[in-house]
Amino acid sequence: MALFVGEFDQVIDAKHRLAIPSPLREPLDPKQDGTEFYLVLGPDRHLWLYPDQYYRRMLEPLHRTALPSRRAQRMDLLFALARVVKADSQGRVVLPEKSMQRAVIAEAVTLVGKGDHIELWPTADWEKYVEQALPSYGQDVLDAGDGLSGPEGSDK
Repeated sequence: MALFVGEFDQVIDAKHRLAIPSPLREPLDPKQDGTEFYLVLGPDRHLWLYPDQYYRRMLEPLHRTALPSRRAQRMDLLFALARVVKADSQGRVVLPEKSMQRAVIAEAVTLVGKGDHIELWPTADWEKYVEQALPSYGQDVLDAGDGLSGPEGSDK
């Protein structure tokens, strides 16, 4: 599975094209991750990009049954609002108009590596979030380290 890290400032052009920088494309293994992305509206209304094969595997447990269920009804939007987008030879994807209308988006965006996916944040919102989170960053890292198992994560 690809590991997405870093932050990359980009601009969405008039044709809704967004360049995905090579450091976010290079970790993709075509056999394991696929060559396309699923564009998903996240719960925070930011657009998220998942490698297509990884996203398919992640959603396998949600397969529907022939009979309707409340759980399936709640998941309808997850499927309906997702789109497959394919990067062109220059690493650009076209963001669908409806996806942009439903998301918190701006012309200037920051692509943020979030481990298994990439999030698109309006750059101003991302910078504000980082500024608010930085004061507790050191403690957050230490708390995360406390949760690791093994000799490196334990107090000897």
